[in-house]
Amino acid sequence: MATKKRANRIEIYAIIAIAFAFIVLLYYSHIGVVDEWVLGIAGMIFVGGTLQRMGSFSGGYGLYMIGGKRGIKSIDNISKKGGGFWDDMALFGLVLGFGVFSYFFLRKRKDIFIFGLVSLVLIMLFVLPYLSYGVQFLNLPQISAETSAAASSVHSTIAANLFSYIIYAASIITGFTGYTFLLIWYNAGLILYATYTVLLSALQGHAQVAPLANQIPGVAPVIPGIDIPLIAGIVSLAFLLIIHEFSHGILARRAKVKLKSIGFLVFGVIPIGAFVEPDEKEVSKLDKMQQTKIFSAGIASNFVAMIVFFAIMVPMILFVLPGLYHTGVFIESTISGYPANGVLAPGMQVLYWNGYPIKNLSSFAVAAANDKPGSHISVVTNTGAYNFTALPSSTNSTKGLIGVEVYQKNSPVNSSAYTRLMLFIYSVIALSFMLNFLVAVVNLLPIPGFDGWRIYKTNLKHDYLIKALVYLLLIGLLLNALPWIPILAR
Repeated sequence: MATKKRANRIEIYAIIAIAFAFIVLLYYSHIGVVDEWVLGIAGMIFVGGTLQRMGSFSGGYGLYMIGGKRGIKSIDNISKKGGGFWDDMALFGLVLGFGVFSYFFLRKRKDIFIFGLVSLVLIMLFVLPYLSYGVQFLNLPQISAETSAAASSVHSTIAANLFSYIIYAASIITGFTGYTFLLIWYNAGLILYATYTVLLSALQGHAQVAPLANQIPGVAPVIPGIDIPLIAGIVSLAFLLIIHEFSHGILARRAKVKLKSIGFLVFGVIPIGAFVEPDEKEVSKLDKMQQTKIFSAGIASNFVAMIVFFAIMVPMILFVLPGLYHTGVFIESTISGYPANGVLAPGMQVLYWNGYPIKNLSSFAVAAANDKPGSHISVVTNTGAYNFTALPSSTNSTKGLIGVEVYQKNSPVNSSAYTRLMLFIYSVIALSFMLNFLVAVVNLLPIPGFDGWRIYKTNLKHDYLIKALVYLLLIGLLLNALPWIPILAR
C-alpha cells in the first residue's frame, strides 16, 4: 500500500512538472496571447482534471480544492495578538472601499474615518500613478504607452480633463467602489462610441474596425506564465491570496466564529484562489457590524499590502533599478491616416517628446498628456528629430495624436546572478503592488460570491438596489469585452 501511494505521489509530481514545462513553452512560443490563453486554459483543464482524480480532490473542469484543518491553529494564535489592530484594519478598509459613505459604519470611530479619508486622497494622488510599473509586466493586446499609462495614471493628467476631477470627487464620496464603477463605465463609453463609429462606417459602405480594435478590452484574465511572468506571478498571487483569506479567518476568530477548513483553489497547477471556511451559521448570528468587518477584512488587508509593497518598490525604482536596467520607449507601429505613418518606423527609440525626456511609459504619458488637435509635436528619436501636427483621436476629439503605438523595453545591464535575482525580486514586488490593488477593488464590486456582494447584502435592506448595481456592472463589463471581437478575429 505504501509503495502504491509513493508511486501515485511520483506520478502527481511528474504531471505537475510537465504542466509547468508546458506553460514555459507557451510563454516563449510567441504565438500570440489569445492563442496562448486558449492552449493554456485547455491544458490546465486537462491537468486539473487528472490531478483532481488522482488526488481525490473536490472540484471540476480543471478546478480543484486542496485544504484541511492545517493552519487554523496559526490563524487562531494570530487573532489573539495585536489587540484591536485587526478590527481597525477592517474598518480602515471600509473607508477606502466606500469613502464618505463609510461614516454610517464608523460614527463611533471618527479617528479611523478621518485617517481613512486622508489615506484615500493620498493613495489617489501619489500611489496609483505608480501602477504603470506593475502594468509593464502584463502581456495583453492593446497595452501600449498611450493606453497602459493612461489607464494606470489617470491622475497624472488631472488638469487635462473634467473626468479626472469627477474621478477624485467620486472616489472621496464613494471610495474605490465608485472609482472602479466610473472607470468601467468610462471605458465602456469610449468603446460604445468606437462601436458606433464602426457601425456607421459599415452603413456608409466602407467598414473600418480600427476604432474598436484600438480600444483596450476592460476585462481580461491574468494567468501566470501566459500574460504575466510564471514564477513571479505565482509568488505574487500566493502572497495576496494568503493575506486576503487569512485576514477573513482572523476577523472570524476574533468574533468567536469556528473555522472549518483552510486551503487553496487551484486551476491546473496555478493557484487562483484561497479559502478560509468559517461556520456560516455562526457568522449569520453576528450583528451586522461584526459580519461586515469579517467580509471587509480581506479587502482591507490587500489595500494595506499594496501600500507596503509600494513603500518597498519606490526605493528600488530610485536606487536599485538604475544599476540593473537599460530602459527605453520604442515605436511599435504607426497608424494609417495619422502624420507619423510612413515617417517614424518600428524599432525607433523615443528620446524626447516636446522636449520632455522619455525614460519609460509613465514619462511618455506625462509628456503626451496635453497634446491637443492642431498642436505641434516634436519627437526626437535615436535616428533624428521630427515635427508633426496632431490630429483628433477617433475616440476622443479633445485628444491630439500623431498616430504612434509604443512599448517599453527593459534590457538588463548584464546577466549576472545578482542582476537576475534583483530583477526577480523587483518583479514580485511590482506585481504584488498592482495585483493587491486589483484584487481589492474587484472584490468591492457587487458580484455574487465576492466580498462586496456580501457587504451589500448584509447592509442594504432593498434587494432591488443590489440587483440594479449588479445589472449596471454586468452591462459595463460586457461592453468592456467588445474590443476582444476584432482581436480574436485577427
